[in-house]
Amino acid sequence: MAVNDGKSPRASPEDRVLVAATLSGDRSAYAELYDRYARLIRAVCYDQTHDLTEAQDLSQEVFLRGYRNLNDLRRHDRFAAWLVATAKAVCREWRRKQQREKRRHEEFAKRNPAGVDAPGDDGVVGELHAALLRLPQKERLAIHAFYLLEQSPDAARAALGLSRSGLYKVLERARNRLKGLMQEHSETLP
Repeated sequence: MAVNDGKSPRASPEDRVLVAATLSGDRSAYAELYDRYARLIRAVCYDQTHDLTEAQDLSQEVFLRGYRNLNDLRRHDRFAAWLVATAKAVCREWRRKQQREKRRHEEFAKRNPAGVDAPGDDGVVGELHAALLRLPQKERLAIHAFYLLEQSPDAARAALGLSRSGLYKVLERARNRLKGLMQEHSETLP
């Protein structure tokens, strides 16, 4: 009897069959693998991010990457452990991106301290910048790429690794969240 050492999920002989079926073109086999391990992968991602939305987005990335790289898996019965390792790698990349974003925002804040806005804008630019900083990373980057850098939808979605509809969904969420944040701020004004 195999003992689970707590470091990796227990290998399942059924995983081997499902991986082989997926590699043979059976997408429903990968859907079954997804159903089997989605909660585990979300938990790994949540443990790394402490943010449910980010964890859900990252777990989707893990499964997409897993599907694309399934040929690299040598031992099909170790799918779960391989997927957990992929999740940890994706989360490390996410943390590095978060740190880079934080440094960029700190640099921007040094160049444009809060409250120092262009003449005639009544502080709106500073308020908008503060609201942008409160958005989740994916939404902030989508706003930045599409609106501030004025990239085409195809360039923005490619830069963010999203489908065209995915980009528009993220932008819609970001706009709605920004609207709420700006309304929140205006309600607190005297």
